[in-house]
Amino acid sequence: MRAVTAVIIFIAMPGIAFAQGDRSRSWEWSFAALYQESKNIGSEGGSTLDIDDAVGLGVNVGYNFTNRLTLGVDLDFISPDYRAMLIDDTINPPASTVIDHEFSQFNGRIKGTFNMLDGPFMPFIEAGIGWTYIDSNVADGPPITGCWWHPWWGYICDNFYSTFTETTFSYGVGLGFRYHFPGGSFLKASYNVWELDSMGSAGDASLSGARIEYGWGF
Repeated sequence: MRAVTAVIIFIAMPGIAFAQGDRSRSWEWSFAALYQESKNIGSEGGSTLDIDDAVGLGVNVGYNFTNRLTLGVDLDFISPDYRAMLIDDTINPPASTVIDHEFSQFNGRIKGTFNMLDGPFMPFIEAGIGWTYIDSNVADGPPITGCWWHPWWGYICDNFYSTFTETTFSYGVGLGFRYHFPGGSFLKASYNVWELDSMGSAGDASLSGARIEYGWGF
């Protein structure tokens, strides 16, 4: 009987700890809803990129070293509409090409978070580094034809397109607050600004927006 009681207490300890507000040496994870603000980016040659605001989804996994210090990983996906005007100034007069489309954006980042208070309601500041992958969804050359044998449909051929992509180092900061509910779940809201480090001659290659998360500790 004592052994069974000890096992029950051991299993219940994480929930008891979170209910009391002690999250040190514990893991947490959350789902996120993202809002990325619109952005206008220009370059020295006159080309411009206008990105519409958009919503997306994300997940986070973090480890609480203490009640105030957390290290986590964000994985985000968002698909904004954009309008790009490309100027070719190597010819006279310069020629322009307009692309009106939607790109796919994936963010993978490591973040450190410092909670300013020790309690159920905690303002926080965070900073992180990572990578942003952008696929323009615009072909960068002629299609590649591939053929294969399908066990049901027979011999099949299809065209595949390579697209313009960019992978850039990103870094940024955020401010927000989190509230812990009894039992271990929590709600987070933050505003973040991320700088894209390798966007060529772009003038202001930063992206900003809001993030709302709901998660659990374990």
